[in-house]
Order: sequence, then structure tokens, then C-alpha cells
Amino acid sequence: MAACLRYFKNNLLAMRKIVLMILCIAPYLSQGQSAEINFRIKDFKDSIAYIGYHFGHQKYLMDTLPVSEDRFSMKVDQPKQGIYFIYTPSYYFEFVMDGKSFGLETSVSGGYDQLKVSGSKENELFRSFQVEIGGLQKKQRSFVEHLKEATGEDSVRIMKDIREVNVQMEDVRKKLISENDQSFVAAFLRLMRDPDVPPLDSISDESLRKKQRYTFYKSHFFEEGQLQDGRLLRTPLLYPKVTKYFDEVVIQQPDSLIKELDWFFGQIKHDEESFRYWLVTLFKKYAESKVMGMDAVMVHMIENFYLTGRASWISEEYEKTLREEVAYVKPNLIGKQAPPINAVDTLMQAFSFSDIQTGYTLLFIYDPDCGHCKKSVKKLEEVDGRMAELDITVVALCTTTDVSRWKKFVASHNPMWVHLIDPTGKSYFRVSYDVRSTPRIYLLDADKRILAKRLEIDQFLDVVERMKEGL
Repeated sequence: MAACLRYFKNNLLAMRKIVLMILCIAPYLSQGQSAEINFRIKDFKDSIAYIGYHFGHQKYLMDTLPVSEDRFSMKVDQPKQGIYFIYTPSYYFEFVMDGKSFGLETSVSGGYDQLKVSGSKENELFRSFQVEIGGLQKKQRSFVEHLKEATGEDSVRIMKDIREVNVQMEDVRKKLISENDQSFVAAFLRLMRDPDVPPLDSISDESLRKKQRYTFYKSHFFEEGQLQDGRLLRTPLLYPKVTKYFDEVVIQQPDSLIKELDWFFGQIKHDEESFRYWLVTLFKKYAESKVMGMDAVMVHMIENFYLTGRASWISEEYEKTLREEVAYVKPNLIGKQAPPINAVDTLMQAFSFSDIQTGYTLLFIYDPDCGHCKKSVKKLEEVDGRMAELDITVVALCTTTDVSRWKKFVASHNPMWVHLIDPTGKSYFRVSYDVRSTPRIYLLDADKRILAKRLEIDQFLDVVERMKEGL
């Protein structure tokens, strides 16, 4: 397998573990009524060949073809352009679905070097690129091997040779793109390119120069029309490029991510297939994120994409689940004012957050019989001194309505905590603080805004220490 896609051929045994599924999402967009593709792979060892295609970060089965005398054929209704592949337990070969009929002929050992293409300019370009890049990569690997043993001037010379090969590979890619600008292969190869950021040496202020270079890089990360090109979803390169954008280019703060997601979906809103794929993929990414605060991104996506009618494919049951998720998560997002708690203290007096005058509040919501809660209580008691030094008040809110059980718990634990209970069971705190499991712990600032949640006890205290140090 040649250069740009070699990582898909590193281990044929791993290829056997591919989950080949039928992708049942948006209907195909017509790129022609039908096409017939004929293959001849000399010395082919298998009686069955699987044809599949890339879609996002996965591979999907398209057809299963019987092989007779090294030949097999397939007919495709309304074919969609993209990178497709032939797969068996002992063979893997990628080609371009051209949108029309064509033929490919090679041998098992010959690969792209011996590939003969009939009726497909796209596959001619794909073959040419693979052969040229493959030759340069072979040279590059040789240099790398020699570098392992080289010393002194020899290593400097070999490093120069490696850099020259890298330049040659980039020149091959640029030449193919410039000479075949409107081709699918050119669009595919553009995905490999990072923006060439100008040095901006005329800006003397280093901080401003870095900011301007970042702005240029970010605004040119995707080329004009790249996201709107639905064909690129059927390649192995669009998914890592989009992932890199959201993981490495965009500032990892909920507000920044939300802004970029709105822009991103605005770019693909007219391509139903791309819109659906990326909505499902990116929603899963942020819904499952372990990074504190990313639930704000999830809530935004639910409210602005799923529950606006744009996700017409979801069921009523799933829509109900999403609405419930928003109800539990939105009130307690980082930065929001802590929702009021309709509860009473040990004197049966109504509680108000305004009664807490310390710099920080640790709201600890627990069930007296919960094993995890008992461990957290023990940890809280161990750090009582540290919390006092950090000006933190513990508000311990019991989830049970059984006053006798609650009083028994209070009597055996720290009397300096503010102990609360809702004996009526009518308080909305179970929803507004997402008490679907216990314990639930929130760190509030002096104004009772939520600073942190879903951390270990020591981590909450570390947050306060960093804030006090101005970090």
C-alpha cells in the first residue's frame, strides 16, 4: 500500500477485525444512474472479494463478489465518489469510485506499479500519485535506516537527504493538484495540506504576531468549499482533519467550541448526509467527554440542532431522552448561579445560600446508605483543616426524606458542616443538581456561582488553592 494511506495496510491481521456493516443513513445523491466496475487481480488467492468504502473514521461493506479466474465485477446504482477498497483476509487494495464504469487490472504482488486503468481518469491520477510517492517513501525509509548507524557529518548529510525527499513528496502532491484542480483526487490530496502561515515579521510585537499567525492558521485550516464537498466524507482523511481542528486548533473552552460548532454546521447544513454524520459524531464526542465543563457543549448541541427539527431522523423516545438530559444538566453548568435549595437545617430553619459567608462553598449531596458517599464523607473529614484554611464551608445535603436517618448521620459526623434535608421530598434539587446518582459535589464561589463539579475531594481543594494563587 502506498504512502498517504499506508497506515491502513500495516497489519492485515488487524484488517480481519474490521466490523463490516451496512451504513443506513441518508440516501445516496445521484452521480450517475449506474456503473459497472471490472477487476482483474492476477494470482488472487480468495474465492470471495469484499468491496467496501471509507466513511468518516470507519469502513463499511458495500458488496460481496465471487471471484472466477482472478476476475470479479460489480454493478453500482448511483455511485458516489470516494476512496473504496477491495478486501480479503490476505489482500487489501484501494481505488477511487469514479461515478461511472471503469476497469482495474493488476497482480497481487504488483500493486499500483502494475495497475492498468481503463475508463477512469480519477484512478489514473490515484495510481500516479501512489507510484511516485511510494518510490520516494522507499528512498526515505532507506535514509532513515542508514541514519540509525550514522554519526557526525554522515548523519547531517542523511538528514539533509531526508528533508529533500520530504520536499519532493510535497512537490508531487502540489503538481498533481495544480494540473488536475477539479478532480476528486486533487480534492482528496488537499486534505493533507496544512495552511502555509506567513512569518508576519513586519509585526514587531511577538505576542501580537503569534496571535495573528494563529488567526491565519485557523481561518485557512479548511480550504474554500472543502467542508461542503460531501465526497470527502468517503475518504480516510476528512475525519482526522476535522478532529484535529476541534482538538488542537480551537481553544478548548466551551464558549469557543460552541462558536466553532455553530460555524462548522453552518458550512455543511445543505448536505444532509454530512450534517447527520458530523452531528452524531461530534455530539458523542462532547457528551462522553471527561473534561469538566464540556457538558455545556452537549447541551448547546441538543438545544440548537437536535431539538430544532433539523435532526429529523431521531425517534420520539430519543428526543424525550435528550430533553431529559438538558433538564438535568443545564441548571448546573459551570459558571451558572447555583440553583436554590428548598431544604431545612438541623434547627428546621429554611436554608439560603446567602447564609454562607465564606469565600467558597462545597455542596455535598449524599445518600446516608451509599457506599461511595461514605468514602467521600471520610475523605471530607480528613481534610477539614485544609478546608478551614481555604475558607470553604461544607453544605451537606441529604437525599433521603427520613429525618430520623438523617439525624443519626448528622450526629456521627462533622457538626461544623451545614447539614440540610428536604423532609417533604418536594424540592427540585434532584433535577437542578443532577442527582441521578450519589454523591454529587459542587464547588461554589463567594457569589454562589458553580466553579467546579465531578472532581475528587482533593481536586476541588486544588482548584481553590490555584484560584487563591491567581493561577
